[in-house]
Amino acid sequence: MTARLHLSPGGFLIVAMLICASVTIAPAQISADIIERHRAELQKQASDPEMKRERGTIAQDWPFTLPAEVVSRQITFYSEGTRCYGRIFFPKGFSTRGRWPAVVVGHGINAQAVGIEKYAATFAARGLVAMAIDYRTYGYSGGDVMLLEPDTTTDERVVWEKQARLQIKRTNLINFRETEDFRAAVSYLQGEPGIDPERIGVWGSSNGASVVLMAAALDSRVKAVVAQVGSVGGLGSSGPAAIAPQMLEDGIRRARTGQGAEVDGGFSFRSKIDMWSNQVNREFRPGMLLDRIPETTKILWIPVEKDELIPPRGVQAATKAFRGTSQVIEVPYLTHFQIYSYAGFEVSSTLAADWFLKYLGPESEASGAVPDKGKSAARLLSVTQRVGAGQWQPVADITLPEGISTKEIYFYSEGIRCSGRIFMPKGFSAESKAQAVVLAPDWGATAVSIEKYAATFAERGLVAMIIDYRGWGRSGGFLETVDQVMTDDRLRFSQLTARVRIRRKRLNPQHQILDIRNALYFLQGEPGVDRARRCLGCRMAGGHRRHCGDRRPHQSRHCSSHQSLQAGKLRSGLLRRQANCFRLN
Repeated sequence: MTARLHLSPGGFLIVAMLICASVTIAPAQISADIIERHRAELQKQASDPEMKRERGTIAQDWPFTLPAEVVSRQITFYSEGTRCYGRIFFPKGFSTRGRWPAVVVGHGINAQAVGIEKYAATFAARGLVAMAIDYRTYGYSGGDVMLLEPDTTTDERVVWEKQARLQIKRTNLINFRETEDFRAAVSYLQGEPGIDPERIGVWGSSNGASVVLMAAALDSRVKAVVAQVGSVGGLGSSGPAAIAPQMLEDGIRRARTGQGAEVDGGFSFRSKIDMWSNQVNREFRPGMLLDRIPETTKILWIPVEKDELIPPRGVQAATKAFRGTSQVIEVPYLTHFQIYSYAGFEVSSTLAADWFLKYLGPESEASGAVPDKGKSAARLLSVTQRVGAGQWQPVADITLPEGISTKEIYFYSEGIRCSGRIFMPKGFSAESKAQAVVLAPDWGATAVSIEKYAATFAERGLVAMIIDYRGWGRSGGFLETVDQVMTDDRLRFSQLTARVRIRRKRLNPQHQILDIRNALYFLQGEPGVDRARRCLGCRMAGGHRRHCGDRRPHQSRHCSSHQSLQAGKLRSGLLRRQANCFRLN
């Protein structure tokens, strides 16, 4: 058995363990010789019953000896306002006067940083600054906050604070949010004295491997990636992920009550997770975005030969889709969870450190250059001024067409109570099979600005639901605790009182897309609405419509207007044409 290195048609290095008499070795980005040096130990680990890991790591896999002269410091960083745990490991000789490369280290599915901090410590021993993190709602990071009382805040102020009754939710497994947690950790490291902000990498294992690929596709600050025993979901896929009937029912329940069903979550740290997590994480497809990762970003995949969860062939296909420099080094004999201990850990951590040192480089002298903060501030000011000047003014009260009725409703988006209003056509009843449309406001506007659209669509026979995004109009704001609240992953829901900060008027397309999707689920549970015939509405950015449409396979039409909605400028002909656009055959 020998290590054979060969170039794929795209020019990327692949490592395969093959039985062969004669081997041609192609140049590698990094050497895989460590596998040969540990081959006997890897074989022993694969066969020794005490070293088997069938459904997760165990507590004895997590402890480590802090390398000599490596210093660690616990820190707090913030992701979407939530306090998150991090522990930074600094290498020997670290100085704030230098410019050191750094790596963010993230754990796998339903796990905690305590299980992978030894990777960060090993990277620090090799000369890298490494920061291990807990994602939001996991480990020592803060949980999701839900008010147990009405949110009385308004758009008069952006930030409010008050004492309130809360519910804290933990183990909310959503890969999209974990991607944002990685990006927030990168931002934290960029502000750490002594770190070179242009030389930052990310390391993720198992589910975390998919997350770091997505982070690299969305964030050009990521210069090097190590994806260990992970999948490349979405590779070769097209169209939205299917929504199974039970997931549809659960989505409706979540939108109408704030919480759906729970299922068991694995593996190393067992707890309950939302059933919704299974649906939303199927929609998480980093493989579809590999072509967005800059060619200057370097990717190392480390699969294991006997992976019982994720077949290693997927990452070899990914090297063909990625246009930049990448390498696959498969660790022989081991199963998924054996990579974290014994020889598996020694091999995988060494390979990862080699990769980061090659493509992030060692510590270098500070150049003395000071970033031009004036230009950044000017750009931010310009954006702020443009957003402020472009806000929509509410239109005057409208007169409802004859036979049109309305009702105020509330739906839930990520646990936050959101406001909506449904306009129902003449003759509508719970026995109808009516077509329906969600109308979402424009950038910086509220639902009142699109009431006339909804009334006109209802006049044409459509059920039309207008919404306020989270943090806008009559919807609740984004919640974060002012007090430091400690809760345990073993208790998913904790009720308490604490001082809470409520933020409003956030302009975040990702949040708004989720709000629209949850409004769609609410509509699908409305008696008299045909679940199979619903649409996305106007007065929102085209990207919102397309993104929601990509994820909801049954949406049939998208139509929008970017013309003025100021009172006196609405043209009934335009509205009638749009209503016709929404009507489905």
